[in-house]
Amino acid sequence: MRLEWEWGVALNAGVNGIYLSRTNLDAAFDDNGQQVKPLMARLTGNVAGVEKLFDRCGWKAESYSDTSPMLFKLLTAGISGFDNNHTGGDSSG
Repeated sequence: MRLEWEWGVALNAGVNGIYLSRTNLDAAFDDNGQQVKPLMARLTGNVAGVEKLFDRCGWKAESYSDTSPMLFKLLTAGISGFDNNHTGGDSSG
């Protein structure tokens, strides 16, 4: 199965970017805007900086595949797989 974003722009590891599949975005949230399953995203560029930003906003980015290092699973609190030791909102870092 090919993913929707494989037909999009070429990813450049040197450019900061967050790439989402519209299909996956629609499936990850319910009609009330609550996340119901992980959101898959391609992250490029300064991924550590984006992960820090996500953490401050209550999100967690997990690497999804060793064979596709730019593919991440994005989770919010309350979604299965979210680390209970997560410290989102901590601005001390």
